[in-house]
Amino acid sequence: MDKIIKALAKSRPFHNLSEETLKEITPLLKGNVKFFEKGALLLDEGEYVDYIGIVLSGKLAVSNFYSTGDENLVNILEPSYSFGLEITCTYEKLSPFSIYALTDSEVFIFNQNAIFKKGTIPEECRSIILQDVLKFVANENMRKYHKIKIISHYKLRQKIIAYLLFEKQKNKSDTFIIPYNREELSKFLCVNRSALSHELSSMQKEGLIKFDKNYFEIISINL
Repeated sequence: MDKIIKALAKSRPFHNLSEETLKEITPLLKGNVKFFEKGALLLDEGEYVDYIGIVLSGKLAVSNFYSTGDENLVNILEPSYSFGLEITCTYEKLSPFSIYALTDSEVFIFNQNAIFKKGTIPEECRSIILQDVLKFVANENMRKYHKIKIISHYKLRQKIIAYLLFEKQKNKSDTFIIPYNREELSKFLCVNRSALSHELSSMQKEGLIKFDKNYFEIISINL
């Protein structure tokens, strides 16, 4: 139970509730913990979703797959991240993406009605949660907008620069650690991994950036 409480305390939509309050309402959610081995599929594209998941441990990938076998990485979910929340807010409740385990993972899952319908948890708590649900959905829309803006660039270097400038703005620093390894970044940018690595090396040789694995420093780049 302690692991669930700590994850909820850092997650949307529960982070504005005290741990003491979370200890009271968590049993009311009537959720359960599920374990997924590395590579296991949690959610398939087009699947009906009437539940919310909170990552307790491990790492999940949110992706779209194409008939060519290519993967478009939408996001990576780590402990305290939630999923399903924005889907349950739609009329159809059909997932536009798939989710699978990048590592062995544990997830706390509970039905959407626990927070969207009256009577399960105290109304005061539900009101606070719903305010954060709105912020979460808005933030997800902005995150997806930024990705579309990044990958809409035609040339590979432009995509890389757009992504690094986005991370610079997000971190408010010329130095930062990105959340993706090379394979994951290539899937996020929808580009070939070898081409990505080659272009990054070229940019470093030209003195535009410095990098070491996930660590990046912007020296001089502009769009």
